[in-house]
Amino acid sequence: MDVKALREYWKRMERLGIIPLVAELEGKVVGHLDVLFCEDPVLGRYLYLDVLMVHKEYRRRGVARALVFKAEELARERGVEKLVVQPESYEGPSGLTYRSCGFTRAYEVVDYEIRSRSKTIPGSVKLVSVAPSEPPPVKTHPLLCGWYVASAKMWDYATYPRDVYEVFQRHSITFKVDVEGEGYYVHLGENLMKLGAGYLCVWAPPNYGAESFRRVVEVASSIARTLNMTKVETRTLKPLSEILEEAGFRYGGRAEPFMVKEVG
Repeated sequence: MDVKALREYWKRMERLGIIPLVAELEGKVVGHLDVLFCEDPVLGRYLYLDVLMVHKEYRRRGVARALVFKAEELARERGVEKLVVQPESYEGPSGLTYRSCGFTRAYEVVDYEIRSRSKTIPGSVKLVSVAPSEPPPVKTHPLLCGWYVASAKMWDYATYPRDVYEVFQRHSITFKVDVEGEGYYVHLGENLMKLGAGYLCVWAPPNYGAESFRRVVEVASSIARTLNMTKVETRTLKPLSEILEEAGFRYGGRAEPFMVKEVG
């Protein structure tokens, strides 16, 4: 990682409050685990386990387990009773590691997609710009769709998208949709891995409804068409699937689940 990318990565860690845990063995740094204390209306209060890496020459020696148990200790110190992680592969080595540490499959994750529609923005809604300095809505607004990572990290990615994550130029926009006085925060980005596709994240007000969410999706779809995205993809937790289907989304398959360990 070059100096510029490292600087941007560290800025992101400071903004989010990510805590890096480091494992040392034989006088060498052999692994690390990034953790983030989170709170949102969907999952509650929890410690999110983000990036876990162990040097290939030191695997199968308990390094990953030691880092996870250190995270558990940190959660107890802060009075947080739940650890949450989304393994790279539930059936693969990462999922096996977390299961060996006491994690269980808890939140099923589902992919959805919708074809973009007319370029006309409905006149019944109001669009408002969102500044990066605006307080994150993640503690008050449930993330209805966009569960690629924890809600707090997804919001940071939405408001500060062009840094270490970006290699190629892409379309990305974050805005607020006002529907009858209720504000929905929306992030729409171009998926560089799929030509003509975009991805969508929506943070809804606490008293959201199916009809207002449908209108927000209509707005996002119209903007996506303007940006030459022929379809919009998203990801949600299974209990939230129904409202997406009512808004016109089509099932696109299952993704890796979130796993949980209670530590209270």
